[in-house]
Amino acid sequence: MAQRDSSAGSRPFGVLRIAGYGIGDFGFNLFFTGLNLYLLFYYTDVLGIRPEIAGLIFMVPVIWDGVTDPVMGWIATRTRTNMGRYRPYILVGAPLMALSFVMMFAAPLWFPSAVILSSAIAHIVFRTLYTVVNVPYSALSAATTRDGRVRSKLAAARMVAGIAAGLLTAALTFRLAAWFGDGDLKTGFVRVALCYAVLATGALLIVFFAIREPALTSSEHRSPSFTDSWRFLSRNSAFWILSAAIFATSAAGSVGTKSLVYYVTYYIGEPDAVSAVLSALLLVTTLSIPFWTWLSAVRSKRFVWLTAAAGAACLQLLQFIIAPQSVALLVALQVAAGLFGGAVPVMLWAMVPDTVEFGEWRSGVRDEALPFGLVQLALKSATGLAVGALGIALGAIGYEANAAQAPATLEGIRVLTFLAPLVCTLAGAGCIAFYPVDARLHRRLVRAIGRRAARYRRSAPASSAADTIR
Repeated sequence: MAQRDSSAGSRPFGVLRIAGYGIGDFGFNLFFTGLNLYLLFYYTDVLGIRPEIAGLIFMVPVIWDGVTDPVMGWIATRTRTNMGRYRPYILVGAPLMALSFVMMFAAPLWFPSAVILSSAIAHIVFRTLYTVVNVPYSALSAATTRDGRVRSKLAAARMVAGIAAGLLTAALTFRLAAWFGDGDLKTGFVRVALCYAVLATGALLIVFFAIREPALTSSEHRSPSFTDSWRFLSRNSAFWILSAAIFATSAAGSVGTKSLVYYVTYYIGEPDAVSAVLSALLLVTTLSIPFWTWLSAVRSKRFVWLTAAAGAACLQLLQFIIAPQSVALLVALQVAAGLFGGAVPVMLWAMVPDTVEFGEWRSGVRDEALPFGLVQLALKSATGLAVGALGIALGAIGYEANAAQAPATLEGIRVLTFLAPLVCTLAGAGCIAFYPVDARLHRRLVRAIGRRAARYRRSAPASSAADTIR
């Protein structure tokens, strides 16, 4: 049954519309999961780049993201077109982003005398175009509805689609690269990237046609000034708490999944089992999403996050202690971990839009895209820094690609795979324990903002940022 949004004054959110929005993350995660799971391995074991240098190729673009992510949020909020503020970036940017993804794998082959430089430039270009498309896409969830239940459904839809893309990349990328390249992984990875680029572009075009942005109110036609946006952020404690939790938790996931490739390949000694292990983890993660979505409606998003973090931390500690040396045992433990894996991604994208209303109430200013730009910065910074640190750590522990590893190196891989993510998971949970917004408070915020807007329309004096919530 379609659920009508009471705040946006737009079309009801039926299953097809929710799915039409969610499928966008299928496209994004064909790119980002492929980058996260395999690009470091592609650099080190296929192109032969030293792990320290490969790590730096991931880390340097983080500095650039620090500029592009908030700037893109600032630009998108101020965009005014007949198609809306955010949808034009999806229509125009999706094909360009797809092309840049292929370039990440192809450029080092086109410029064999400058493999490192071409890899770095292509990586920066891709991350820039990813920002141009992904920040507006994420902001649509805040622009199209203020209903927390609908936002949870939109977040769940995008996570299901995103993890489905993760499953596809985890299960098929290596196999497809070997098949397309007839044993030549360099050529194979480029052809796989081209296939993913076509699929992702199609998914994002579906988003463009499925979602319509509601008409702007009279107050929203005025673009926030830089001072307005700063006031919105500086008074938005909920956003900063959530961002810190997102950074720590994303670092945990990034280090864990990337290290897992090396753990299976070298610690267990079964490189052909990498796809099976990652696929089992992602499959169970996907299946867990409906449960966590339901639980967030019964309890709170913060409760769901903390519960899942506690379960994930216990399993990370257990795996570190056991140090599984068989694929079967590792798969069983990863399946258990996957039961908790669907919670945080769904809660993350359901909670970020709620911070828009929290900041609007505190400051009197509404800025939808800027928070999403900064959240993308937190996500990509966590990923880039984590992968970069992983590359540096692999070099420090004596890792040598495509060679038998020393006992000390294997022990280091075990620490990186299980203990490092445990520390980051606990740090994220410690932050989210202080997150102030629950469903009841959010409903009161929306009502207070509505009363303020009604007074504005009647040309009455604007209420203070500390307007009483009833």
